[in-house]
Amino acid sequence: MSTRGINFFDKWMAQHLPDAMTDDPAAINDLTDQVMEAAEREGIEVSEIYEEVGSVFEVIAAAMQHRDGSLPEADLTEFDLLAGRLAHEVNISKEQARDLIGRFGTDWETLLNEAHFLKELEGRLGQE
Repeated sequence: MSTRGINFFDKWMAQHLPDAMTDDPAAINDLTDQVMEAAEREGIEVSEIYEEVGSVFEVIAAAMQHRDGSLPEADLTEFDLLAGRLAHEVNISKEQARDLIGRFGTDWETLLNEAHFLKELEGRLGQE
């Protein structure tokens, strides 16, 4: 598993995906090519990203279809990955991470802030 690959991919998506929602395969394919080229420039093997996400195209497509922070009605694979990463990053349960995604959407910075707040609140309540 490549933490370096997924971290690069997450950061790239946060910085480069347009704010508009789209399901245009040509636009999504262009974004997929751009992230792969950027990874290669950074010395990150494409396989490091594919190990973590499977299909870069599908992850970008899901992100572009849910730019408003909504969750898809069907396939939650990408959101399970996001919940797992959030749980690991902040040391919360996967259920707590899923709940945060359900309440706040998929913006990584917002999720991190809310997860850290949750963790701090749990720590304070545990000290009482």
